[in-house]
Amino acid sequence: MLCYRMRGIFRRSSDFFNREIQNGIVPIILLAGLIPFFGCYDIAEFDSAFNGKLHIISAGDLSTINTITGITGARSLLIYPGNIFVASTEGVVYRYDSESLAPVGEYQVDSPSPSGFFRMILSHNTDTAYLIGSQGKIVKFSLPECTVQDIFSVCQSPVALAVTPGSSSYLYVGDGPTNTINQVSTSSNIVLASSDMHFPIKCIAVGQHADSIVVGTSDGIFLVEELGPGNLRVVPISSSSGPCHALDAVPNDSSFVVAMNSSVGVVRFFEKPGGSSAGVVGSVGIEGILHFVAVGNDWQHAYVLSYIGDNTSRLVSYNYVFFQIDQQVDIPGFPMDLKVSGNNVIYVLTHE
Repeated sequence: MLCYRMRGIFRRSSDFFNREIQNGIVPIILLAGLIPFFGCYDIAEFDSAFNGKLHIISAGDLSTINTITGITGARSLLIYPGNIFVASTEGVVYRYDSESLAPVGEYQVDSPSPSGFFRMILSHNTDTAYLIGSQGKIVKFSLPECTVQDIFSVCQSPVALAVTPGSSSYLYVGDGPTNTINQVSTSSNIVLASSDMHFPIKCIAVGQHADSIVVGTSDGIFLVEELGPGNLRVVPISSSSGPCHALDAVPNDSSFVVAMNSSVGVVRFFEKPGGSSAGVVGSVGIEGILHFVAVGNDWQHAYVLSYIGDNTSRLVSYNYVFFQIDQQVDIPGFPMDLKVSGNNVIYVLTHE
């Protein structure tokens, strides 16, 4: 079934939206995110039904340092030296000074869309960012001025992005409808290779080695090995631990912190005669759904953001060295994104 024109569907009052969350009904912003999977195209107009709130949190004790409120349609975060960027369903990227938290600029990078702008990543080698935009497109823009370099399509509906390090870096894009991962040239924005993951892709993370791409799916975790341009090999890591909802790489290490159903753990690689193997170790229980993971810069902690109901998010500090939960704090609002800066400050984006 195709829906060619949607008008007014997203006109909801803030009170009604909050009531949906509290009653356990899927929030409208998540429903919007599912639109590409049900064949709905050419969304002509919509009104934003929510404002975002950015919580700046100390990694030391998980106390709130400051907040930014009233960010229209806020969906995703990017931390860049001296700046905080927030992408909005309005097709706008908001820029804030990371010290004063004062707004610096608003940049229109794409057309408005209720189903886009939920992933924004930074290239390892250049001052370039990638953002899932409207109607399955990817927006490539330079920082800090947010000058659009290109808007392109490589698949039907991208759900996850990652960029490999090194001089020969690639953009990896997970496609929701086809369950494929695509290797994309960062210079030409053309697909060089695709591989069928067989299960819905949830997330992608890249380790310290350019050929180590870990993909979380609805049926476990997979390693995608780069064998050169246009040549990929997929190796299962763990299918016994169930769906993988979010993951992030440990800096300067080959490990990854992964959030699964009601638990967080570490993906470790082990050398053995005849090759290597990998598995999830150190898992501990956490509450909630809709997880986000961000590894800190203290060589010890990762942070997991989850939705625990009643319009409340929970931020957990997971010690991936001793495999334990060190701290946790509840934050008002529905979770949208989670990032950690180079000086180990935590940024939590929620629905206000």
